[in-house]
Amino acid sequence: MSKALQYLGIARKSGNIELGEDNAKALIKAGKARLVLLAADASEGVTKRVNGYVYGFRAPVVRLPFDSVELGGALGRARCSAAAIADLGLAVALTAALAEEYDESYAETARELAEKQARIKTRKAVKGKKGTRRKSE
Repeated sequence: MSKALQYLGIARKSGNIELGEDNAKALIKAGKARLVLLAADASEGVTKRVNGYVYGFRAPVVRLPFDSVELGGALGRARCSAAAIADLGLAVALTAALAEEYDESYAETARELAEKQARIKTRKAVKGKKGTRRKSE
């Protein structure tokens, strides 16, 4: 089994992925989707609708090298054409694994997501430092 499919299984077990077009749409519209996935054999209609859902949001859409049966199998379903990942760390790991195993075209998305993750960590670190005060003695 490929490393990318293993990351999808981890996302499923941890509850950080929404399966199916409607559930993915809900996660996207809530602003919590970090990465949107499309199966290799997703129909033109599904692709068009998903691209419409992400319009105005910052979630990249990635067409996977797996068909809907392979994707569904990794996620515990018979088939799955669309999904959305909520965890940024899993999204980074998944795209990096895809770039390593299948095609370098995934590397750009992996880099963008990793940069976003670094910005968030920096922002949290700065915010944490501002909140701490020293008591005067």
